[in-house]
Amino acid sequence: MKKIVFIICIASLVFTARLISAQTIVEIGDLPKSEYSINVYQVFGFQEGYEGYKIVYLDNNSKPQYLFLPAEMRASYKIYKPELSTGQTNFIIIWKKGDRVERVEWFMPKAVNYDLPNFSIKPFGEKDKELFTKIIENGELVLGGEISGAKPEITAPGGQ
Repeated sequence: MKKIVFIICIASLVFTARLISAQTIVEIGDLPKSEYSINVYQVFGFQEGYEGYKIVYLDNNSKPQYLFLPAEMRASYKIYKPELSTGQTNFIIIWKKGDRVERVEWFMPKAVNYDLPNFSIKPFGEKDKELFTKIIENGELVLGGEISGAKPEITAPGGQ
């Protein structure tokens, strides 16, 4: 009789434990929809200057695009240099709400090799300075395809 009571107690504990830790199954269509679209893009290269950063990233079709991050709008984006979590990966995460860029996070490699032609620290040309000024005047970050007159030009290593 004691064995039966013991087995019933153990079975009820196991059954109760399974109910307590059970997950609720929800159909994907029933989940609330986010107002944001989140995209992760590989960074091909960047130029850093007094005005900020000009990033060349690869869009969803592997075509190069620009993202200008003005120094005056530093509160609108974050730059991280993770110690070990991303290795030498260089990417950006962009949160958009409709057509508006709400947040940008850039995960740079721990160490950037400025000897490579796609990473540089140098003054910007007049055309780039004008684009920085337009972005600052509008007060919001825009993706490269949305900037009028901005077409990335990627040159072979050693090219100017």
